[in-house]
Order: sequence, then structure tokens, then C-alpha cells
Amino acid sequence: MATFFLLFSCRNDTEENCANIGSQLPEGSEGFAAREWSEPADYPSYIKLQETYSSDRLKEILQSARDSIFRYWNGVEAPGLPEPGPNEGMAIRLIVKGKDRGCLAWYKNCGDMNIFAEFCAVQALMDSRYEPVRPDEAENTLIELTIFGDWEDMQNYEDFIPGYHNLWLINGVDNTILQASLVPERNYTKEDFLETICIKAGLDKNAWNENKNLIWRRSPGLWYAEPLLQ
Repeated sequence: MATFFLLFSCRNDTEENCANIGSQLPEGSEGFAAREWSEPADYPSYIKLQETYSSDRLKEILQSARDSIFRYWNGVEAPGLPEPGPNEGMAIRLIVKGKDRGCLAWYKNCGDMNIFAEFCAVQALMDSRYEPVRPDEAENTLIELTIFGDWEDMQNYEDFIPGYHNLWLINGVDNTILQASLVPERNYTKEDFLETICIKAGLDKNAWNENKNLIWRRSPGLWYAEPLLQ
């Protein structure tokens, strides 16, 4: 059976291409972890993530991303696309003074998580939607890691827990993902989250309630953020 994966590197595109994930992380939220917002705590797929990715493991993966950025700034060539594997997906996001400045996600089937973090981090620096983060901005930059759990089909657009599930919206060949971390970061309600992913997908904000042809998927998420410069 062939390995199936998607790389999300632009705002909204086809399955062969992808969609960036971006939002705003409030100042002072470094070290922010998704487990603080998840419910219920005994959700099986969330337990699986917790067992695999302790706080120390999240910090280790985030450190790989951080090191990769500084190596790139020091003239080392950008990492090549790693080999996929059996692990969960991830996203690396860069926020400067509370504003998004880059994000890249590999939604599923990562290989070595540290190597994928290195790749995603430098690609986030190259996010064409934003001005590249400069070395002199490092002290004002937060770096955020998100781990995507197993994706599963939803019964309907309401079948998710805000702040706990990431959402994947499929509209024909177009795919859009929105990270669970936006809920606590922006104080989103369930309706806010649905409206935001629809707008990101280029749809009317009420398409979640009006378009019956949309396909919805969800995954539990863990995320962790720290200052880039330590």
C-alpha cells in the first residue's frame, strides 16, 4: 500500500499542492501546550498523542526546528524534503510581535520528527505570503510546533471539540486545515472556528452551514511554543 501524505505550503490549493496554516499567538504565551485546552482527557486518540509526545519530546522537536533556522541564517543550505514515514503530522509556525510571519505543515505520515521539524522550520521562513523573518527579529519571534493526531471523518460540521481538534475542510480538490491552537489564542467559539476555516478556504463565512457538499475531518492536536531566541 502506498504511503499517503500531503504537504501544506500555501494558503489554499489542490491536494497535489497545499495550504498554509496561520494565526496569531498572543505575547506571553510561550510554552503554551494544547493539553491545557483538551477535553475530554480520556479521548483515546489524545491519550495516544500524550503517550508519544511528552512535554520534553515536544521541546526536543521544537529545538530541532530552532537550530535549523539559525543554521540557515548562518549560511547552511536549506534542508531537503525528508522521507515520509509512519509518524504523525506536524506544523511549524513563526510569529513576530504577535503577527504571523510563516508556517508550513506536513499533515500526516512524517518520518523522523526532528528532521521534519528542521525542514518545516526553514520552509516557514520562506513562506511567500510574508516578508521573511530576519535574524535581527529573532528576539521578538515565537516558534510554535503543532502535532496532528490521527485524522478521522466527522459526522457533520459540528462534530468536533473547539481547542482540541484541528479541522480539515475538503471542497472538491481544494483542501484547507485550521489548527486547534487558534481557539485559545483568539478566544474563538465553535462558530468562529468554522467561519474562519471557510474564509481561509475562499468560501463564504457561512458555507459550513449552507454547503452540504463540504467534507469535514478532524484530528486531536498538541502544540507548544517558545521564544525563538533563548
